[in-house]
Amino acid sequence: MSLSLHIPWYFFILAAIIFAALTIFVYRYTVPPVSSGRRTLLTVLRSLALILLLFAVIEPLLRYSYSSNVPPTVAVLVDNSLSMTLTDAAGNREAKLHKLLADPALKNLSEHADVRYFTFSPAFHPLSAISRDSLHLTGATTDIASALGQLREQALPHLQAIMLLSDGDYNDGANPLYEAKRLSVPLFTIGIGDSSEQKDVAVEKVLTNSIAYVQSSVPVDATIRVSGFSGARTTASLLEDGKQIAQQVLSFGNSTGGSTAVGEYPVHFSFTPTTAGVKKYTVRVTPLPGEVTEKNNARSFLVKVLKNKMQVAVVAEAPSADAAAVMQELHADPNIESQLFLQQVSGQIRNLTSSKDFTSVLSSTECVILIGMPGRATTTETLREIRNAVISRSLPVFFLSSRTIDVQKLSQWESFMPFHVNQNAPALSRQPQGGFQDEQQVFPAIPPQMQSHVLVQSGNGNGESDAWSKLPPIFSSYGTFIVKPEALVLATMKIQGVTLSNPLIAARNAAQMKSFAVLGYGIWRWKLLAGASPETEKFFDDWFPAVVRWLVTREDNKRVQVVPSKEIFSQGELIDFLGQVYNESYQPIENADIRVTVKSRTAQGQYETAMHSLGGGRYEGEIEMLPEGEYSYTAAAFGSGAEIGKDEGRFSVGGSAEGGLEFSDTKMNKPLLKQMAAASGGAYADASQFDRLVREIQSRPSMKPERQTTSSEFELWNKPWLLSLIVLLFGIEWFVRKRSGML
Repeated sequence: MSLSLHIPWYFFILAAIIFAALTIFVYRYTVPPVSSGRRTLLTVLRSLALILLLFAVIEPLLRYSYSSNVPPTVAVLVDNSLSMTLTDAAGNREAKLHKLLADPALKNLSEHADVRYFTFSPAFHPLSAISRDSLHLTGATTDIASALGQLREQALPHLQAIMLLSDGDYNDGANPLYEAKRLSVPLFTIGIGDSSEQKDVAVEKVLTNSIAYVQSSVPVDATIRVSGFSGARTTASLLEDGKQIAQQVLSFGNSTGGSTAVGEYPVHFSFTPTTAGVKKYTVRVTPLPGEVTEKNNARSFLVKVLKNKMQVAVVAEAPSADAAAVMQELHADPNIESQLFLQQVSGQIRNLTSSKDFTSVLSSTECVILIGMPGRATTTETLREIRNAVISRSLPVFFLSSRTIDVQKLSQWESFMPFHVNQNAPALSRQPQGGFQDEQQVFPAIPPQMQSHVLVQSGNGNGESDAWSKLPPIFSSYGTFIVKPEALVLATMKIQGVTLSNPLIAARNAAQMKSFAVLGYGIWRWKLLAGASPETEKFFDDWFPAVVRWLVTREDNKRVQVVPSKEIFSQGELIDFLGQVYNESYQPIENADIRVTVKSRTAQGQYETAMHSLGGGRYEGEIEMLPEGEYSYTAAAFGSGAEIGKDEGRFSVGGSAEGGLEFSDTKMNKPLLKQMAAASGGAYADASQFDRLVREIQSRPSMKPERQTTSSEFELWNKPWLLSLIVLLFGIEWFVRKRSGML
């Protein structure tokens, strides 16, 4: 312990002696005279008060330190996901997990180390005690990388080892191997489950259109994954709202790979909706005896059925490869009727597909696609005609930039675009030939929070989640466009492997107007050049029609819009809602009170939640995990004591019948668990070798207590008690003087 002053200590002692001497001198004689005892009391009071006041002025700092032995910390990460409920050839995973957590080896380890337990899936959080009651195994996804990252952020004292109890089947987030390499302590993985292929039949993926039309045939392509059933037969069915509408017999051929051989079988259905509305369809495979689980034998999807075909008007500034790719895609879709207008050198707009004039088409179209518009030849009349049609009819707009676009004229359309033109951008300085000076070849980079957005996932129709990263580059000028606050940045630019924050693709859905923008050109490359890779061969054919359908799908003219983030949730998944609220002029309302009531359509049950504001008239809310079933919801918004409006809809919780991510792969991922342990300097063990692994952890040289010295500092000069004592001493002195009749 030590005390430091801002002046040398002998100066303080000298000053204290001077203050005491002056006080003695002052109280040598008093008027009126008082007893010597009272003079002594007054002298002591003033001397102490002055010395303490001086003590506070020189800002004393008290330092002290102490040492203690800190035991090594071992963090235990427990997988709480649904896949841990499976029963495979190695036994019931849930029972094994609880047996390991109750193992005497862990109790013995806790006598020599600080063992802390954490669970992950659906969320990462600490567990004060491990028991059957504290682990429900209901997580709808497994994100091991996020759990390891959050564990690093805990900054546990003297952390020397991490134990991971899991089947290794991650299906969300980054590859956990990369996170394991970043760990500064060894990771010991314990594999729970059987690492061989299990006997199973699963609906692996389903491809179809999210928008359909009455009396139009809709294809449904499904992939059935089969392992361990060579020579077996079963049936695959297509159901509409629970009613079977089609069926096929599946025969799994004899495999030379043994009973655990894996095969994929395509199944093709089609349906023709007869009425408009939102329909739920399910592809279901009849279970076979001996399957490891029946929870992945079905997969559902919602289709919004509309009455008529889509009418689309395409306006291009000049003939281009992008315009050709767009028109080819539109003509290939039987549910779309398109008109192509080409701007002439004179600025006139000419219809290349029919005799209909531009004005009449704008008055009836359901979507406008602008390619390189407006250009330098675009007339003021054309600018005004397109602007008035879009605003008056709330037409959705697809905008595709070009090298020769006129950004000054484009700024006149900002009111219905998802972006502003950055007037201060260096790119607006034109070259004599036209175009942007800072034009670059850029790759699309999808932000993590947008990975599951419908306009991003629609490009992964072949099942490859990283299809975007394998697309060829297009051309863009960074810094020219600024995305509006209420719009979403679906993709940013990546140049030479470096991801920038500059937007490349943006979408906006606000105040009953939808717009989608590709802030670059050359998307024909995504159609023609992407075919070199099997992952992106059908990218453009899936992505572009899905964007057009999203644009054309009209929302009701409602001031309150509340939708679930997904149409179908997995069992155990958090149900979250997104909302928007507008006033009579369709300006966003910031502080509305929104309450969402959810009711089960198949059983008794009602749930409620309140949404909170995100700013800009946007809101979000969530409901904890719901049981399996069909649900409808009603959302009511209130402001200033009055109701603003309502919205309603439906969604599904898949549960055991809808094949969630947790049951897409039923075998334990032993190779990944081994790689993670090796990358961090740890070790892997099967559940049967758990005791040996715990002993290995305990025998490591780093598993020793650490002597830690903790230092603390106290600024005595700013403590309230010091000031109070000084005031008290002066107060007592004043009181004694008054009682003695002194001046």
